Amino acid sequence: MNSARPIRYILVITLVLCTAWSAALRVLPRPALAESNYEANRLRLENWMLGPAAPAVLVGTSISGRLLPSDFDGTRLAGLANLGLDGASPETGLRLVLMREPPAPLVLLEMHLLGKRPGLNDRQLLDLATGVGLKVSRYLPLTRADARPSTVLYGWLKSKQVGTEIAAESEVAAAPDTATDPALAATNAAAMDPEWLDRIGPLIRRIQERGSRVVLVRLPAGKNDPASPESPNEADQIAGELGVPLVDLLRRARREGLTVSYSDGLHLSPPSAHAVAGLLVTALENEGLVQPARQGNEPNRQ
Repeated sequence: MNSARPIRYILVITLVLCTAWSAALRVLPRPALAESNYEANRLRLENWMLGPAAPAVLVGTSISGRLLPSDFDGTRLAGLANLGLDGASPETGLRLVLMREPPAPLVLLEMHLLGKRPGLNDRQLLDLATGVGLKVSRYLPLTRADARPSTVLYGWLKSKQVGTEIAAESEVAAAPDTATDPALAATNAAAMDPEWLDRIGPLIRRIQERGSRVVLVRLPAGKNDPASPESPNEADQIAGELGVPLVDLLRRARREGLTVSYSDGLHLSPPSAHAVAGLLVTALENEGLVQPARQGNEPNRQ
């Protein structure tokens, strides 16, 4: 009988702590960033699969993962979901798009590494999306990535850092107008599947059949950028093969004289990610791919 007391105490303490943390989560900001690639991917996946319906979803690699949902606040794309998955193939993001109901009206597909072969990381993410863990998280929110104390703390600290950098308009590691880095190009080429179109094309058609509009997006990618983006290149070819419109933010950034900086020569720095997000919204509005936001920063709804 006495041996049961410690168990009861542990259960009571656990219940009290869970209740207190649940109350704290009601007032704490939910993280958009996480302390590891896996947790960051899990965070984005759960927000997409379990969060509110989004007006648009950005699908791609860690390049597009740098564009935070908060970068679109007050615009036509407010509430955008981000499936820019670290170390994964964009194909995995497209498969996740097909798993969500209702479908997002707009699917923005990053062109970088679009033909990358899925690997172990992709398998883990798809297993997570279809496994018991996600079903548990649907009914027990405390098990979600955005409820982990370490992720909440990390996300809060990073959001303060990002906000400070954006406010200061800091620029770091600006990429020169040079050709694609040869070593990086060779690495990327080795990861490509020559038959990528046979896999990606049907996924895009299935998404379109659900009523979603698919738009190909080229983001500035530092060492991956061509020396002369104005000339016809891979972006135009891919858009033509897929039969979808192209929004080329690298071309637009250079035409408008936007200085783009990178944290590591490849991924956008926070100030540049914020600026490129605004450029994306403007480009979509100018191309008639979304309706302009109403005055007073009130976004339209399709």
